[in-house]
Amino acid sequence: MGDERAAGAEIGAGGERAAGGESLLLGRIAGAAWIVDLLRRFDFDLDRAADGPPEAVHLPSGEPLEMIAGDASGGAFMLVGTSVARPVLYVGSEGEGGLIATDLRAALALVVGLSSIHDATSVPYGDDGGARLREWLARADEEIREDWPELDAERARLRQALDLPEADGLLEALHRLAADEDYRPVSDAGDRYEPMVDPPGA
Repeated sequence: MGDERAAGAEIGAGGERAAGGESLLLGRIAGAAWIVDLLRRFDFDLDRAADGPPEAVHLPSGEPLEMIAGDASGGAFMLVGTSVARPVLYVGSEGEGGLIATDLRAALALVVGLSSIHDATSVPYGDDGGARLREWLARADEEIREDWPELDAERARLRQALDLPEADGLLEALHRLAADEDYRPVSDAGDRYEPMVDPPGA
């Protein structure tokens, strides 16, 4: 518990916000074994970065990509560009991909606070303000709690330690970002990945 409190105080103090670096936040995470292990339980596995994405990909803009974690489906979480705040791209193993967050902290909030990125993009945000999507995600959470009763407590631990916002407030942005054609991955063979969400009006 001492390490957990220290990690929470250090990360939650806003050091990464002040320094503005995604790499600093990743370094803080890597230095706290319990956070690394718990993020893996939430299907954000830093060790999978060594394996690389499902295939070599690039963006139409040519911005550099850096894989930082993977999930059990073989998908990759990748930082975009070289600026201080770097957006996060998801590259799926089934040929789908797109932007999921404007920075790493928001991406982690989605990973920790939702049943999965896949669940959160499988139902449109819609004209109902995301009501049907939220109902779908609530049902998915109930299924997870059957096997993982500590789900809510573990989410709270990570939110506190990493100073994460609530995922619910990021759902609309997730769908808007995932629909951005400029951030659809392209394979080195020239094949454009499928969008993670239906285009507006579909």
